[in-house]
Amino acid sequence: MSGDLAGILPEIVVAGGGLLLLVLPRVRAPRLLGLITLAFLAAAFDLKLLAWSARPFPQSLFYGLLKEDGFSLFFQLLILVSIGFVTLSIMGYGRQEVKARRELYALLLLTTVGLMLVVGAQHLALVYVGLETISLFSYLLTGFLKRESLSAEGALKYFLFGSLASGVLLYGISLLYGLTGTMDLPGLADRLTPVMAQAHWAASISLLFLLVGLSFKVALVPFHMWAPDAYEGAPTPVAAFLSLGPKLAGFALLVRVFLVGISPQLGLWPDLLVLLSILTMTVGNLAALAQTNVKRLLAYSSIAQAGTMAIGLAVATPMGLTATLYYLLAYLLMNVGAFVGVIAVGNAGGREDLGAFSGLSRKEPLLAAMIAVSFLSLAGIPPMAGFFAKLWIFGAALKANAVGLAVVAAVNSVVALFYYMKVVKAMYLDPPTAGAPAIPRSRSLGLALGLCTVGLFAVGLWPGIWLTLSANALPFPLPAGRFP
Repeated sequence: MSGDLAGILPEIVVAGGGLLLLVLPRVRAPRLLGLITLAFLAAAFDLKLLAWSARPFPQSLFYGLLKEDGFSLFFQLLILVSIGFVTLSIMGYGRQEVKARRELYALLLLTTVGLMLVVGAQHLALVYVGLETISLFSYLLTGFLKRESLSAEGALKYFLFGSLASGVLLYGISLLYGLTGTMDLPGLADRLTPVMAQAHWAASISLLFLLVGLSFKVALVPFHMWAPDAYEGAPTPVAAFLSLGPKLAGFALLVRVFLVGISPQLGLWPDLLVLLSILTMTVGNLAALAQTNVKRLLAYSSIAQAGTMAIGLAVATPMGLTATLYYLLAYLLMNVGAFVGVIAVGNAGGREDLGAFSGLSRKEPLLAAMIAVSFLSLAGIPPMAGFFAKLWIFGAALKANAVGLAVVAAVNSVVALFYYMKVVKAMYLDPPTAGAPAIPRSRSLGLALGLCTVGLFAVGLWPGIWLTLSANALPFPLPAGRFP
C-alpha cells in the first residue's frame, strides 16, 4: 500500500495544496495565492517526471484500479500544464473579486486531482467517481460569480445537462456490469464478445449510454448545449479551464474505454463516433459564424475542435490516435492563447465582443501579434501547430480510407477560417474605438501568451519530436512502419 501511495504522490501534493488554500487566512496580496497554486502544480509536475524516470512503467496501483503508464503520464502532464496556464490567467484577470478569492484556486487544484486520477482509471466505478468529482467542482467554478445572472444561468444549465449525462453514464455502466459481470477495463472486450452474440441489443445500448456520457464531457454534438452559456457566464479564466481540463480527461477516457477496454470491432460505436464527429464539426463551425461575443465564439470553436479531434478516435487506428494526442497538445496552446487574449482585452473595459479588439494592433502591436498567432493556429494556418495537427488528422482519416470524413473535415476547416479571421481583421483592419480605455499591462498574462506563442511555433516547426512523444504514449504498441 505504501508503494501505491507513492504512485499517487503528485495527486496527494495537489490535493494538499487545494485543502491548504481553503483554510488559509485572508490574504491581502492576491498574487500570493496564484504563486502558491503554481508552486504545488510545479511540484506535482516534477514528481511525475521523477516517477517516470525512477520507476518501471507500466504499473498497476490499488489492486488494478489505477494504471501508471506513458498514456496516463502524457495526459497528466498536459493537465498540469493547462491548469498552470489557467492559474496565470486568473492572476492577470482584471476582476479583483475573482482573483482575490482563495476558494477559486482551491477548487481549481481539487478539480485537477480528479482529472489526474481519471485518466489512469482502469475500473468503471473509478471512472464514474472521478468524473463526478470533476463535474461537481466545475459547476461551482462556472457559477463563481453567483450574483450575476449569466453566471448563474450558465452554471444551472451545466448542472442540469451534466446530471442527465451522469445518469445516462451510470445506467450504461450498470447495464454493462450486469451483462459481463465485470467493470475492469482490461479484459472487458473478452467478456463482451460472447455477450454481443447472445444479447446484442442490450450490449449495444450499454455501449451507447457509455458513449453519450463521455461525449458530454468533451461537448460533442448533440451533447454540447451547455457549453456556450457556461463559457459566456463563467469568469473568463474558468471558461479557459472548461475548454481544456474536462476535454483532456474526456478524450483520455474515450480512448481507455472504447479503444483499449472495448475492441473497435464490437458494436457500432466507431460508426456512431464518425457521425458525432461530423455533426460536431458542422454545428460548431456554423454556429460560431454568427457570434459577436468572442467568449461565445470560442465556445463553439472548442466544440468544432472536439469534433476534429474525434476523427482520430473514429478511425480507430494507431495513426489516428497519435494524431489526436498531437492535436490535443496544439489545442492546449492555441486555446489558452485565445482565451488569455480575451482576458487581456476585457481587462480594459469589461468588453469581450469583437468591437473590443478593433484597432488593437495600433495600440498594442505585440499583444495583437500574439493573439493573432493563436487564432491563426486555430484556423489551421501554417507554420503554427494547428496546421500540422489538422494535417495529421486528415492524413489519418485518408490512411483509414475514411475519405468522406476527411472531406467533411476539410470543408469545415474552410468555414472555420471565416470566424477566426473576424478577430484578426478587427485587430488589424478596423479603426480603434474612440475613447476606448488603455489596456493594462499584466506580467502573468504576458508570460502565458508568450509561452503559448513560442510553443505553437515549436510544436508546428518541429512536429517530429511531438509526434514521437504522442506515438510513444499510446496505450497499445504502434505497428512498425505505420507512422513515420
